[in-house]
Amino acid sequence: MSSTQAHSNPTKSTHPTLYDWAFIVACIVALGVVAFLGKLAYIEAMKTETAKRNGEAVMTWMQEASNGRFDADYGVAACAGTAPKAAGVVPTGDNASTAPNTWGGCLDAILIQTSMKTLDNPFRDGDALDFAPACNPEDRNLAGNIVLEKITATPPGSAVPTVISPLTSDVAIDQKILVRLSVCDKGAYAVKVAEFEF
Repeated sequence: MSSTQAHSNPTKSTHPTLYDWAFIVACIVALGVVAFLGKLAYIEAMKTETAKRNGEAVMTWMQEASNGRFDADYGVAACAGTAPKAAGVVPTGDNASTAPNTWGGCLDAILIQTSMKTLDNPFRDGDALDFAPACNPEDRNLAGNIVLEKITATPPGSAVPTVISPLTSDVAIDQKILVRLSVCDKGAYAVKVAEFEF
């Protein structure tokens, strides 16, 4: 009886079958795809972090520059809070009553005269740092741009405590202004960096 049972139970092979090999190959491919997607996600996250560091560099410069902005001998004359006459430029003729400096002139000056000229957009290799009025997910070309907005307090008792508007080139900078700085991520969504006084 024991000899009959030994013949009725054939020995099973321990070698991998075609299905085993297919499963192993599928696992290796899946691991490769996960590693590749993880690397892409890491690269994009690093670009966003670099954009945030750019925003922090702009914020640091603006905060430091804010301290002496109303002094007569301020270094970047276009960003001075005083009238050009007090900043060392003597107006003559029709320019005797000069208009205050604006953000547009200040921005042009700091992108040429300060360390910000070395910053570049991490999402577009070789492109210089750029400023946009707002982030817009419908325009992916805005990725990596810096967005500056002016925060204006409303009168006491108002339903909305502040009004936020783009810091456009025509905004006068003859007074201290409260600024919100954001950067546009890969999807051109705003990532808030800081609020500070300039």
